[in-house]
Amino acid sequence: MPMNTFTELQRFRQWWLWGIVGICTIIGISGILVDSSAWPVLLVVLVLPIFMWVYRLDTRFDRESIHYRAFPLFGWRTIYWTDITKATVTTYAFVGYGIRWNFGEWVYNVNGNQGLRIETSSGKRILIGTQRPDEVRVFLASNNALFTS
Repeated sequence: MPMNTFTELQRFRQWWLWGIVGICTIIGISGILVDSSAWPVLLVVLVLPIFMWVYRLDTRFDRESIHYRAFPLFGWRTIYWTDITKATVTTYAFVGYGIRWNFGEWVYNVNGNQGLRIETSSGKRILIGTQRPDEVRVFLASNNALFTS
């Protein structure tokens, strides 16, 4: 029986990342206590952790398309299966989180080194990170008629 949908919500919740953010916040606040004219630093020190806490990467695959968004930066974007020439789960060697342009493709990643690499008929390449690569593989295998490879 085909898997009809796949959804995943990912957030920045790595303990080590929050340790770095915490140390930077403490350093920033202590710098403001020493020099009260450094109030713009306070703004960054407070806004960055709040942004990282609310940021999330949402993905939803259904029988018509792949949907993804990086909240609160942008809303849902859609890639239709009819526009996809290749979709594979891959393990990648580079490290980095967030949204970036990397070696000819847009990368959306929150944690780890696995994701769905998508190539469209127009030549666009996108890599969407996942923490559940086995479930993505099951979805692709049960719906392999959705796109041509």
